[in-house]
Amino acid sequence: MERTRKRVLVWGAGGHGKVVVDAILCGEEWEIGGVIDEDRRKDGSEILKVPVTLFEGDLSRMAQRLRCEYVAIAIGDNYTRSEKFELIRSAGLAAATVVHPSAHLSRFVKIGDGVIILAGATVNAGTVIEDNACVNTAASVDHDNYLEYSCHIFPNATLTGSVHVGEFAYVGAGAVIKPNVTVQKYSYVGAGAVVLHDVPEGKIVCGVPAQVTGEQTRRMEMEKR
Repeated sequence: MERTRKRVLVWGAGGHGKVVVDAILCGEEWEIGGVIDEDRRKDGSEILKVPVTLFEGDLSRMAQRLRCEYVAIAIGDNYTRSEKFELIRSAGLAAATVVHPSAHLSRFVKIGDGVIILAGATVNAGTVIEDNACVNTAASVDHDNYLEYSCHIFPNATLTGSVHVGEFAYVGAGAVIKPNVTVQKYSYVGAGAVVLHDVPEGKIVCGVPAQVTGEQTRRMEMEKR
């Protein structure tokens, strides 16, 4: 019996959007109802032959028109992705979890809503990925890692055993994090860094071995009050 695909609306028509659309098209779980974006210049364009429509503020109405109950957030920025995630929920819709079919996920992994796992990524046993996190192309997330809400593991990053990545944290492309290290929320691990010690909240670390090089000052609005 042929499996019925669920219709999903993709939010984001940038480069990351293209990769997420490709992941959906490669799989068998989802059927794309359309792509939306706030950039008027992209209205009427296409991503991998999928039409892009200007989003003008009424998500529920647009999803209904395109017959979609799910929305996949195809935006790399952690803070923007979080805003979209909350809007999806407030509209009575569900955030879609998208896993590229070439990714390897242990059956002993726990994954939340709105998670994106892209081509060639590996996630091993005992790992927990909370809502709205992104594990990008060819990232390696080994055993017993914990990825908190709306964090982002960039392409080719390596998380060894029992690494904890906090909310809104970034782990840059090609970075390596040794076992039992915590990357606190709002922090940023630079590309190619080798992290041997815990990364404090809101710090930028770079280099081999990684050292604090600056402050990551962005916060969600609720944290600024």
